[in-house]
Amino acid sequence: MQFHIDRQANGVLSGWIVPTNPGGTPHVKVIVNDEEIAVVGPNVNRQDIKDLGLHTTGFVGFHIDDKVVKGIQKAENVQLVEQETGLMVHRHTASPYRIEKRVMFFNLCVVPQIRMRNMANDLFSLTYTNSERITFATISSILINHNAHSLFVMGRSNHNRIAEFLLSRDYMRFALLRDPVVELAERLVMIKQISRSTNRKLLENLVAGLENLFGLCETIDLENEDSLHDAFTRLRPQQIQAIADPFLRALVCDQGDEPEERHISIALDRLAEFDAVGVEERIDEFNTCVEEAIGRNLFAGYEPYVLPGTMELAERLQQIDKVQEYLEFDVVLYRELRDVIDTEFGSPRTAPAPASGVPQAAQRR
Repeated sequence: MQFHIDRQANGVLSGWIVPTNPGGTPHVKVIVNDEEIAVVGPNVNRQDIKDLGLHTTGFVGFHIDDKVVKGIQKAENVQLVEQETGLMVHRHTASPYRIEKRVMFFNLCVVPQIRMRNMANDLFSLTYTNSERITFATISSILINHNAHSLFVMGRSNHNRIAEFLLSRDYMRFALLRDPVVELAERLVMIKQISRSTNRKLLENLVAGLENLFGLCETIDLENEDSLHDAFTRLRPQQIQAIADPFLRALVCDQGDEPEERHISIALDRLAEFDAVGVEERIDEFNTCVEEAIGRNLFAGYEPYVLPGTMELAERLQQIDKVQEYLEFDVVLYRELRDVIDTEFGSPRTAPAPASGVPQAAQRR
């Protein structure tokens, strides 16, 4: 799906939506004060969209005013949601708490951080999470939406694929990392839980990009060291790709490229350009960086959560040579970042918690 809001003025909304099927007919749900009051189909023919080859007929345009939806021009809180995908394409609100900035938050943890999403949703007009699940065409439309001045996007998207959009629209960039072995442990725990669920098909999209690990987790005993050791010595190439150095893959590698040692310094230099960088284990310091950058304590009171069994599994994974091999470069990246942050904030008071970072510190290295 692709979309664009061309006009938002005096209560009039106009734009276009091209559905996934380029010959389909798009519809939007109109939500006022959290209540759906109408479903609107296209009412404007967009020859320009047809000429670009985006749609077979061009009948994808919307012009929504009081004649189309009574009372919309005076409504203070309006949302437009594409009916098929459930994706919000427009929102304006009278809320005084709205942050008028564009933010791309590279949260590299696979488990959805629902509380973080909810906190952002209350402070930005438009919020999108789990960006790695959104098609490139749609995420492009989201990021280049010139009418969206209050926009928050969070997820594990590949930085290189969207860098042009971020730079051209002056996005603030945040990144949150965690101990790579703990992250791998939680990925395996989550996939194991999903593979056992009666709602597996519904839940599989929670771990986009890790589909090749389901076969592994169905047979492996996560509590047995021999089973773990055996599994990691016989991984298929696709499974190795799903496990090896996910942070570098997201931050600096082009799609299809394999992480290399040289990518570590590139990643550190890139993080130094970000507006706030941290690790989950020291969330308070990360929040300080975010507040300094954005002028608001965006994630106040947020406490990180890990799935039960994650830390115990991480201890077992630490003893497996193949795990260390597959996470070698991410571990070095994480350690380097931690060293920078220990210098910036001082060593953590409680034992052995990883450190978080800020770009200013990274720039001094």
